[in-house]
Amino acid sequence: MNAVRKVNFSFIGIIIFLYALLTAGCLNNCYFWDTVQQISKEGHWFYQTNFRYLIIPSQNSLTDMVVTGYHPPLMGMLTAALWKIFGVHLWVSHLLALICFFVLLYQTLKLVEKFFPAHQAGWVMLVVFLEASLLAQFSIASPDFILLTAFIASLRGLLERNTWLSSIALIFLFGSNMRGIFAGIALWMSFQFYLYLNSGKKFSFKVLAASVRPFLPAIILSLLYFIFYFRMNGWFSAVSEEGGHYSLPENISMVAKHFIEFLLRSVENGRIIVWAFSLFAFYLVAKKKVSISNEFKMLICCFLILFSIYFLFVFITRMPFSGRYFMPHFFLLTLITLSVLSSRLTEKRWKATVLIFLLFELTGHLWMYPEKMAKSWDCTLAHFPYYELRKQCFDYIDRQNMDYEKISAGFCLYGDRGFTELNHAGKKVNTEIDNQYFIYSNISNLPDEWIDELHNPARWKPLRSFEKWPVNITVFENISFKQAEK
Repeated sequence: MNAVRKVNFSFIGIIIFLYALLTAGCLNNCYFWDTVQQISKEGHWFYQTNFRYLIIPSQNSLTDMVVTGYHPPLMGMLTAALWKIFGVHLWVSHLLALICFFVLLYQTLKLVEKFFPAHQAGWVMLVVFLEASLLAQFSIASPDFILLTAFIASLRGLLERNTWLSSIALIFLFGSNMRGIFAGIALWMSFQFYLYLNSGKKFSFKVLAASVRPFLPAIILSLLYFIFYFRMNGWFSAVSEEGGHYSLPENISMVAKHFIEFLLRSVENGRIIVWAFSLFAFYLVAKKKVSISNEFKMLICCFLILFSIYFLFVFITRMPFSGRYFMPHFFLLTLITLSVLSSRLTEKRWKATVLIFLLFELTGHLWMYPEKMAKSWDCTLAHFPYYELRKQCFDYIDRQNMDYEKISAGFCLYGDRGFTELNHAGKKVNTEIDNQYFIYSNISNLPDEWIDELHNPARWKPLRSFEKWPVNITVFENISFKQAEK
């Protein structure tokens, strides 16, 4: 037993070392991807208004601070509160992520110990924490990392009938964003199924009441938020515009493309190996070749519900998928697959399977696509050169005394630098391509026609390029503007 503990502690020590190293390397990195809006902009709103208003109006006097659709604002409020205590610094968000990491580590370990023999726990922890999307989301201090932490703590609390743990965790889960609410709904439905199984498959009001009780604080707070939101901004006013993410697809072709995107985001960055082995695992479960507990059935139920929610979105929305959306149900899929295989494979073969999983996870940071193929850069550490190249690019622009009114850029590079870097406020990069200068980067996932336009030498001239594999940033000048000046 002591030898087993030493092995598990060694694995956990490796995980802690890697995440601490990642924290040190990211401590002063600027906000990236959607964290600019969900953490920085919303945090600035609550910070600058001193928490006087719960809802960010769709129109307000504070520049660039717009509502993020109907997502609950807990992450912005928490960030603003920490800024009030420690000052407005980038490291505040990264240290919050580190604190959440230790919570996630502990809760995951306790959950893993429920479904695996002691000598396998360390191996499973290594697979879970080295997953590419999880590492990347931690590195950018994403709300989805906090969401996953709350999800796993909620799951453990529900399985152990720990009302305090589950209730507190569910508040953070529901308050993180709409995906947290989806995850909470899946937890409630699967928890009700779990209680139904434990009651001898007899549904009663007592079972329903018991399933709702841990969720009540989160449900009440969420309802209050949505009542305030709808009174101020109307029914989905910020996200229901025609052609937006939550509008219906126009035709079958769009649905087909959306379905392919769903599949790609599900299996990319090394996840494909877990999905491949999971087919065999679910076959064994379906054929009743393995005995599973009611707790394990709850995991399977929760996975199927979460997967079904996003699968449904393929057909009823235009929402662009990201690998981070799938972290909760992929976490469950990993546990389910490894647990089933543990009961059917010899110890040697099971560990060989774990090593294959780890190998594929390492390749997750090397999945590169053609220029015109969109990539979820926030789900891989391959985006790391972006921070250095971004600084070099804007240093060049400032040295050349370029007028920011004449500069445009794609995603991650446009907007007020103050929200992204927490300095250089007022240096705002525009979004339209018809401008004198355009900052192009493969990080931005520009539309195909924009890429073609920028690579047209008759229209655009590259002034300066900054490259560090696999990221590149180029400042282009619109030749027509230069000719007009002459």
